[in-house]
Amino acid sequence: MNTGAKFNSRHWGLLPFVLTCVGVLGLVARCAQSTAPTPPTATSTEMEHVHSEPATATVQSANVNALLAAVRNATARYHDVSAALADGYQLGYRGAVTGCVAKPGTGAMGYHYFNWAKMDDPAIVADDPEVLVYHTGDDGTLVLGAVEWVVPKATWDAAGNTAPPVVFGQSLHILNPVLNWYVEHAWVWTENPSGLFADWNPNVGCP
Repeated sequence: MNTGAKFNSRHWGLLPFVLTCVGVLGLVARCAQSTAPTPPTATSTEMEHVHSEPATATVQSANVNALLAAVRNATARYHDVSAALADGYQLGYRGAVTGCVAKPGTGAMGYHYFNWAKMDDPAIVADDPEVLVYHTGDDGTLVLGAVEWVVPKATWDAAGNTAPPVVFGQSLHILNPVLNWYVEHAWVWTENPSGLFADWNPNVGCP
């Protein structure tokens, strides 16, 4: 008898078993691959959220700047303080706030030119501010830096209002309890690193 033939036939008889084992091992490998934990990654929703926040902030900033463009257009002529004086603005209001206003260690506002008729009117009009705020430039001349919406709290309350006035999404606040005025600044002409609607500007000072 040919032993080589017997050897080959015996191994050929095992072939179905071997193929079955190989198939089972392949299936196990595929199952292991499909059930293996994957490293945590941000989902598409999470990624959209991460990227949408700056985009939303940019859109909001663009909207505010667009709205404030009307304020700039309305006050551009007041870079010349003589034009402000001609239109009824004057330094101080009924003997108050007649000097340069500053807060040591925080910054300054500058000189406040009030329109008294607008101060006595409780209405807050976005593109018609009650106050123009000037600061001293490098050459010593007055520079228009900000506008300010102001209404005495007593006047506002007497008109039947129960909540503070709002302009450009900003609630007017009482900065000085002695004066008891609702106020809100907008640094539409001089950049303020503390914020567009901040009261004090660290880049502004009083002589």
